[in-house]
Amino acid sequence: MTLIPVDRTLGRALLKNRSHAERLTSGLLHGDFPDEDLSAKLPAFVQRLEDSANPALGSTAPPDPRGWGLWLFFYKLERLTVGAASFNGPPLDGAVELGYQVVPAHRRRGLTYEGCKALIEWAFFDSRTLRIVADCASDNIASVNTLEKLGFTIIGNNAEQLKWGLTRNNWHF
Repeated sequence: MTLIPVDRTLGRALLKNRSHAERLTSGLLHGDFPDEDLSAKLPAFVQRLEDSANPALGSTAPPDPRGWGLWLFFYKLERLTVGAASFNGPPLDGAVELGYQVVPAHRRRGLTYEGCKALIEWAFFDSRTLRIVADCASDNIASVNTLEKLGFTIIGNNAEQLKWGLTRNNWHF
């Protein structure tokens, strides 16, 4: 699998022109990608990229989000984008939040683990990153298993959601 960071051009294409997005990734987008949740978040990811590239915003622009936004999971074997992961922005007080999704047809292949592991390594390479947090539904066994395999531990929960954390000290490069 290859991780493809989403820049402004690719972000715009994901929003407005699927065939252009496929040309930019040199492969197809799975028919179920992006899912409803990611589709709802895409405009905000793209807006953050637009804002960071606009010098007219001056000091009100967010920090450079390069890499701290959306990444696509490109499954080389099938030349197909099958999922994505994202950070909520550069580290704030040492923490970043990780979210991810893989289309149902490509789950249970280790792709989420592989992609998230690479992004965790990338995030911890930045000395500002001290911890990574994630959450998942308490009944999402696949996500629970993935987060445990990655070394996350539960740091909070309620009846429906589990909050997970992974510190730099507990990550094994």
